[in-house]
Amino acid sequence: MEESKYDAGKRSRALRSAALRLVVAVYIGYLAYKIAAAEDTSMNITFARIIGSVFMAAAVAFGIYSFVRMRSELAAARISPEGSAETDVESRDGE
Repeated sequence: MEESKYDAGKRSRALRSAALRLVVAVYIGYLAYKIAAAEDTSMNITFARIIGSVFMAAAVAFGIYSFVRMRSELAAARISPEGSAETDVESRDGE
């Protein structure tokens, strides 16, 4: 199996963005848990659990979106064999 090469800058940005999105998804999940588990609130427990469930669904959806976005950004950062050959030719022409 051939090892893929990546543009370092694009790969770094993709991974950094994915990490930040993951932090946001985890935080939304944490908020969902805190809302759903709140027993000492004046809000109706059923209503709190419904809101918590909506937040949890949002956290899962954002997590899936983050994963799909990261994969597409990494695919865009991949350097094709033709692209690296063109880069080699350009670097030799510049010498």
